[in-house]
Amino acid sequence: MTEKEQNQLAFYSSFYSTIWESGWLSYATKQELMEEAEQKCGFNELGEEIKREKWRVKSGEMYWIGWSEDGTHPTFALDTDPFALKDVPTFDSKRKAEEVAAIFGGDVEKVGDDE
Repeated sequence: MTEKEQNQLAFYSSFYSTIWESGWLSYATKQELMEEAEQKCGFNELGEEIKREKWRVKSGEMYWIGWSEDGTHPTFALDTDPFALKDVPTFDSKRKAEEVAAIFGGDVEKVGDDE
């Protein structure tokens, strides 16, 4: 683990402990924040490496691949070709994927381990 990663872990661990002890948030919210921190730094509170989840945006049978040239319209790829998903961007944060999906009423899908 690099020094930067150790510092990140120390920050998130300290942040989580502060939130936990304060009683400001519900247990479910605290767990969600901890999981998000783990995903961001790639380690859990014990310093063990975790597998990072990846997310992509889907609308019906189409996957979001970006925005049109003028930046105003979403563009999609159909999932009809086994290689179609290689061009589909993934997000490390479910929240960021949900923000993109909300723009055009899409859904968020977790990327499988075999992809």
